Order: sequence, then C-alpha cells, then structure tokens
Amino acid sequence: MGAGLGTNGLQLLTWGFFISTVLLFHATVSINSLSHVWGKRRFETSDDSRNNVWLALITMGEGWHNNHHRWPQSVRQGFRWYEVDMTWYGLWLLARLGIIWDMNPIPEHIQEETRQLDSMRRKHS
Repeated sequence: MGAGLGTNGLQLLTWGFFISTVLLFHATVSINSLSHVWGKRRFETSDDSRNNVWLALITMGEGWHNNHHRWPQSVRQGFRWYEVDMTWYGLWLLARLGIIWDMNPIPEHIQEETRQLDSMRRKHS
C-alpha cells in the first residue's frame, strides 16, 4: 500500500478521542479552579470568580468566569466586544442559520453595569 496519511486506527483513536478528551476535561476543570484564583474581578459577586483572558482563549470563552457568575443566565460570557468568546460566536452563527433559537442575551441593565464599571476602572488607572 501507499504512504497514506502516516497514521493508523489506533493513532486516530488515541489522538482523536483519548488525548482530546483528557485535554478538554482539564480545560473544563481549570475554569472552576484557576478562574477563582487568577484574573480580574469586574463584578463583586458572592464568590471569588475572576475573568481570565488566557483561560477564555483556551476554553473558547469560559474564562470570563466572573461575568458568568454575575449573570449565569446569559448564553454569552464575554460581556464586552473585546472579550473573545468563541462559543458565543458559534452559537450566534447557528441562531442566524435558524438551527437554534431562544438564546438568553445579556440584559441591558447588566450591559450598562459593565460599561459603568469599566469606565470607573479606566478613570482610576
């Protein structure tokens, strides 16, 4: 047989299932541990949740954990345009295509609170 892809079924199973599953599990668990230790707190919530840009990037938006704790009903965890939330972008696209619906947006009063807190933070820095 020819050279092919240079892989076999066991390699595909190992990388495509086992290793990817372990990485996904660790990324998910890191949110509930690391996002309560490192990052910035925009909102004063009853916990130690924090927004962490690096965790948000590797977990497709889940690292905006303080945002999530402030308004967990929202489908979007990146509350500001610069908070990259790849999961939200994918869900938004699926909604535009009519595949999903009834997504819970960030309410206007939470958006306004976010803008006010960011404005206050800029004035004090």
